[in-house]
Amino acid sequence: LAQGALGWVVPPSRGAMGLSASDLGSSSVPQLWCHVGENEFGDPDGTHTASSSARRSPVLVGSERIETLLGAFQYCDPQGTGYIKDHAKFAAVAQALARLQDNQSELWKALDQDGNGKVSFAEFVEWADRFHVRLPLGMDGDAERGPGGISFPHTWRGPRDDPSYTCMALVEDGERFAYLQQLLDVTYKKVWTRDRKATGVNDVPTRFELARAESTENASDWRRYYLKRHHIVHDCMTAGWLDKFKPLTAQAVHLCTTHRLRSESCNEWFLFHGTTTAAAKQICSSDFTMTRAGAATGTLYGRGTYFAESITKADEYAKPDDEGLCCVLLCRVVGGRVFYCDEPEPDAQTLQDSVLDGRYNSVLGDRERCRGTFKEYVVFDADQVYVEYALYYRRIYA
Repeated sequence: LAQGALGWVVPPSRGAMGLSASDLGSSSVPQLWCHVGENEFGDPDGTHTASSSARRSPVLVGSERIETLLGAFQYCDPQGTGYIKDHAKFAAVAQALARLQDNQSELWKALDQDGNGKVSFAEFVEWADRFHVRLPLGMDGDAERGPGGISFPHTWRGPRDDPSYTCMALVEDGERFAYLQQLLDVTYKKVWTRDRKATGVNDVPTRFELARAESTENASDWRRYYLKRHHIVHDCMTAGWLDKFKPLTAQAVHLCTTHRLRSESCNEWFLFHGTTTAAAKQICSSDFTMTRAGAATGTLYGRGTYFAESITKADEYAKPDDEGLCCVLLCRVVGGRVFYCDEPEPDAQTLQDSVLDGRYNSVLGDRERCRGTFKEYVVFDADQVYVEYALYYRRIYA
């Protein structure tokens, strides 16, 4: 049996199901909490930060001409793994782009702030911001490109020039609420696994009834997700191949269409993450981390972040609160190039290495095929996840 389908998770953007254009521009949505800080995102010309002393013209790193941040990242990642791991190459880039003269160890410490030994494109861009490297991103943009070269969802209500902005609001629009309930209905499966015992009731509910939904916006987390997604799209186009996978959640067509998921270009999906109410609130108000990966769900497919396409599977990891309500987070997840695995007893390290050191971006463990239970989706980079909603529901036994 599968060891789990959920991991940890991030904070969110907000959808606007059934809202008019004037509604989207209003501030009438009830806010559970909202924080707005100072404008630090940078100038609106599609470059990265607003330092007047920063570089804008191309620079030479050795004999290579660097014109964009993406170009600098690719110089440090010549194998195209999606991560910088070469300390020497990064030191050369840091000295050329930011005129930094620290030793190699200190330069790397400033880049790899989470200390996991590898750096994604989103992390590299944040480093460039801190050291006022003012080069273009180097990736095609969207029609709604905002400050700092970042495009926000068309449903975004908050400011686009404040990286500290976070906001959480109740979903009170009836149509949007109905489509979220529909998502629970179409992803329901009456399938039992041994993980169900952890709920305290060793039986599968007959239905999950949505009681409350909260949507959130988090500018910093969206920015990192956006950059990671764009980088994966670029890599998929460069590689010339992408095997497409459609989870059960894709059957909620209206919801996916409204949020403009990019399923065709990078396997962007809506997936569930079961958790406690307290953990959900903490995640939505701050961020999530990979350091606890596998703590609640096991590591059958490696030490990554686990997600479910079925509300039934996600519910196995949810815990009722004092009102009897359980919570799952509904997340955008960008799967990119997927390593499909239907082996009953997979080699977790090989799967993890295929993502962290190989050509894949995620793992799809098909326990439905080999064990008759559920599919599990695993990513190994927090920037590939962005929470859209916290869904509070009741387990119905009939």
